[in-house]
Order: sequence, then C-alpha cells, then structure tokens
Amino acid sequence: MIDNVLSLSPDPIGVTPPHPDTPMIQLAHGIYATRTGAMINENITLEDFCTGLSNCQALANAATWALGDLLVYGESRNEWGETYTQALDLTQKSYSTLTNAVYVSNAYPPEERVDGLSWSHHREIASVKNPDERRALLTQAANEGWSREQLRDAAKGARAPAKKVTTCPKCGHEW
Repeated sequence: MIDNVLSLSPDPIGVTPPHPDTPMIQLAHGIYATRTGAMINENITLEDFCTGLSNCQALANAATWALGDLLVYGESRNEWGETYTQALDLTQKSYSTLTNAVYVSNAYPPEERVDGLSWSHHREIASVKNPDERRALLTQAANEGWSREQLRDAAKGARAPAKKVTTCPKCGHEW
C-alpha cells in the first residue's frame, strides 16, 4: 500500500503538521487536507476559506465517482476474485455504500456525467431509464443551479404519477 498517496503538497504554507511526514493535499492557500481532517493556517482569507470548501467538495465528489469506477473495473476482472471483500477491508465503507457507488457508476458512463453536478445529483435520478430524459434533467439542473432536492422534485414531476392503490367508494379518498 502506498502510504503517501496524499503527498501532493510537500511544503505546507503556514501550517505545522502533527508529524513531519503527514501526507497532505493543498485545497487552497493555507488549507490542506490530511487523512484525518484539515490543517488550516490561522491567517487565511475568506476567499481562501471559500476556495478550500469548494475544492474539498470537488475532491469528495471525485472520490465517490472514482470509488464506483474502481469497483466496476474490479468486477470486470474475474481473475481477481471477490473484489467487494477486498474493497470492504480497504475502504472501511459499508457494503451499501459500495454497491451504491457501483450502481451510479454503472448508470452513468463517464461521457454521460454532467460536470458541475455532484455524484448525489446523479444518484437521485439514476432510476430514470430514458437516457435522453435523464440527460435533459441533469443539464437543466446544471444550467439552473438546482440542488439535489430540486432535481429529485423535477424528476418526480417528469414521470407519470404513481397509480393509487385504493379509492374509498364513499368519499373518493385515494391512498
């Protein structure tokens, strides 16, 4: 295993890591992600703070996509055996989290993913089977800056309403 996989920033600016060999990724000027949190310079600006938050979210989003893509790839390598068992041990994530990542990665090949929308946006409408409808919803969500919840609500409105199970013969109430 590569222990310094995060070592993309060898000289942190204005922060003192807990250990000299602490691997870090620079999120913004004076803000670094470590394996266990963030190291933050006391003198960062609001702009640095906002950039750090934005980059942290982008990194988290990319990591979720990458997790799903890696698992899909691992599934295709039959000679590797049980990749989920290995993934559960290596990631320390739940089986549900891993299968969710695979489901979304399988639903959206990389060329169908909409940049600027989160993995969670894509998950919300992965069950929409019509790829043109799904792409239109994602594009509209990106163009209009919809939250994940707004996208979910729009997708519900785009589908045919669910059939009512029962109608009361006296009052007409449906449930």
